[in-house]
Amino acid sequence: MYQSANGIWAEAITLKNGKKKFFYGKTKADVKQKMAAWSAESEKGKTFAEIAKAWQIYHEQQTTYNTVSAYNGSFKRAVERFGDIPLKDITADEIQAYITNLGNMGYARRTVQMSKNMLKMIFDYAIIQADSEIKYNPVTAVKIPSGLSRSRRLPPKDEEIAKVKPDSEMGLFAFFLLYTGLRRGELLALRWEDIDRVNKIIHVTKEVYYEGNEAKVKPPKTDAGIRDVDLLDILNDALPTTGTGYVFGGEKPLTRAVFTGHWAEWCRSIGLAEERTLEYTRANGAKYKMTKLKPLVTPHQFRHAYASLLDDAGLDETTAKTLLGHSSITVTKDVYTHLREAKRQRSASALNDFINSKI
Repeated sequence: MYQSANGIWAEAITLKNGKKKFFYGKTKADVKQKMAAWSAESEKGKTFAEIAKAWQIYHEQQTTYNTVSAYNGSFKRAVERFGDIPLKDITADEIQAYITNLGNMGYARRTVQMSKNMLKMIFDYAIIQADSEIKYNPVTAVKIPSGLSRSRRLPPKDEEIAKVKPDSEMGLFAFFLLYTGLRRGELLALRWEDIDRVNKIIHVTKEVYYEGNEAKVKPPKTDAGIRDVDLLDILNDALPTTGTGYVFGGEKPLTRAVFTGHWAEWCRSIGLAEERTLEYTRANGAKYKMTKLKPLVTPHQFRHAYASLLDDAGLDETTAKTLLGHSSITVTKDVYTHLREAKRQRSASALNDFINSKI
């Protein structure tokens, strides 16, 4: 320990990585107290929350905004559960209990799997990037509980599809999805020059994604997303004869807030939305209520309705894969299988109702 010219006492120690850490104080006792506190904290190790937040920053630099946003719910739940616990003290048994409990709480398999994947990435980050004392990732031994529900996006019901009319901006948006199978982001990025009215082809080459409220345009995630889709007569007849810029938005793509608001209002106008009153608490503790619209159908459901039309028309899975822009035929087969199973169940229900009505 030494005293500098300004009277401050200092001591340095060498860390495992070879770097030096300095401690300063007005007296020797101050320096020793700070060294003891640091030593005790180091012995305890960094908490899960500290490592998780460092991973979050690292993850944001490595991937897209939408991918980061997808983990927000999982991240918040994990920090609430493990936040103050030193990372090195978290065991595989504790993580297994946490993952199992998510399933017991009713979360779908996809959500539970995402939580496990995120935890694995956090521990991997700690081992490789965070100068952590842990050498083994405990999430490796964790299993997803069996029997969890697999959330599926079913096509809209026939009576819901019957309400879709191209007589408004969002009505045309849903109509467009229904007869092209485009993803929401692909349609929001579509420009009028992408529509070849002569050859009746729609060129899909880009998609919109959101950073907060701002709409940004980029190429599709995979090469399969770049494709040509047939402009069916029913859609061609519904489209305006001319247009400039983006089909929906004009000079700029619609922002997240504008699209969400317009979609919810359109759903309300055709009887496919419900009002929900939620209670919130202000920073000063005062409570207030707000009524919001919750759409009963999503844009992605109309993409599945298009897939159902392809199946009904007898188009094979390979052709459907190309038109839908799937990166793998397995995805298309899975969609077709699910659609056919849903149709079978509806047929069985209709047949049972018919037979029961005759008894």
